[in-house]
Amino acid sequence: NSFAVFSFGAYTHRNGMSQYGAQARAEAGQSYQDIINAYYPGSSLESRSDLPGTINVDGHGSLSLEENYLYGIAEMPSNWHPEALKVQAIAARTYAVRRIGWPENANGSICTTEACQVYLASKAANPPDAWKAAVDATRGQVLVKDGKPVITQYASTSGGYLNTSGWDTTDGNGGGAW
Repeated sequence: NSFAVFSFGAYTHRNGMSQYGAQARAEAGQSYQDIINAYYPGSSLESRSDLPGTINVDGHGSLSLEENYLYGIAEMPSNWHPEALKVQAIAARTYAVRRIGWPENANGSICTTEACQVYLASKAANPPDAWKAAVDATRGQVLVKDGKPVITQYASTSGGYLNTSGWDTTDGNGGGAW
């Protein structure tokens, strides 16, 4: 009788989106809306015109939310499927506006490390075409519940199971990885 546990790299909080799962779902033909519904159940995708135009970014001051901050998010490979990139853009936008306090006051700031979201000024200055297209295609879209941004945690992998949605596998029972 034996028991083994394997860990592949980083700690997973098992909440929100598995980025590799989003990529596999996109490759399987799911739209970004389908992927959002899988990873953020109970939230609504809304296009909002009242998002802040700028946000306070630690060490960088006030930056344009759409044309600088989001262009500089370095959380997913830019050569991944366009639908996965769109989900990442929406998750990053939602995380950012929630972090700064929108819609109440939006005066807070966001850090640029793994503790918040990785932001690179060099990427923002010259964003990869596919990433820029994903940010632009989802401009103003955030995930909300009761008019407030939801928690849009994400991690590269989830180990196959998510607290928010159960087994993140093709059969929904732990078999067949996305």
